[in-house]
Amino acid sequence: MSTLAEGAVVQGRVLTALMLREIHTINGNSKLGYLWVLIQSVFGIAVFWGVRAFMGAHAPHGMSVPIFLAIGFGLWNIFSGGITRCMNAVDGNRGLLTFPQVTEFDMMLARVIVITATQILTSAIIIAVSVLFGSEFRPASAPLFLLVLITVPLLSLGMGMVLSSLAVFLPVLEKLVPMALRILFFVSGVFFVVSAFSHQIAEWLLFNPLMQGIELMRMALHMGYVTDGLDPEYLCAFTVISLTLGGLFERYVRRRRLSQ
Repeated sequence: MSTLAEGAVVQGRVLTALMLREIHTINGNSKLGYLWVLIQSVFGIAVFWGVRAFMGAHAPHGMSVPIFLAIGFGLWNIFSGGITRCMNAVDGNRGLLTFPQVTEFDMMLARVIVITATQILTSAIIIAVSVLFGSEFRPASAPLFLLVLITVPLLSLGMGMVLSSLAVFLPVLEKLVPMALRILFFVSGVFFVVSAFSHQIAEWLLFNPLMQGIELMRMALHMGYVTDGLDPEYLCAFTVISLTLGGLFERYVRRRRLSQ
């Protein structure tokens, strides 16, 4: 038990140091720091809010448009940001691997934690400001909220490890993945609801675990928001499989990556 406790303390210190380094890397060159992250998120939401207002579209089931979009953009940024940051984690911190306590997994985990915490804070501020200006906010399920909040970052970590490992053998993935993420952005329900499509199309869209996560989060944070076909077990199973494969692949390519 003493050895396990000492290992946990060392692991915690390593993650803390890597997280602080990541925060400085993301925001250290900007005088606005974290405020710039908030500005970027608000700008993205404002653009799509303006487009929806121009088209006369409203969020379904009485949900406020800013809250609707904040949930979509927040989870999307966690997912896509986690994958891309995991894929370049080693190249950006290769010198740290000379320390025996630091592993590739530590680097990826630290980056996902920082991205997740940043997006949670940003989304919470946007939702709070929206509520202050009169938007209705009626949370429906705390357990479902926590489930999605845990699984989506872990999903991004698992997918990031898988793709980062495969990129060791197929370097072209480093260019293909950002392109694929741009396409995935438009089919993940960030700014639309799956119920807007026919049943046949909706069934295909719901194979996307991120779509499931976004719609489940909206159900958790707004009473009366209901989408048919959602399956929390599917999201959890996809996350567990991606983490398992990611862990196996990351261990397999560790020596090969260091020798490059």
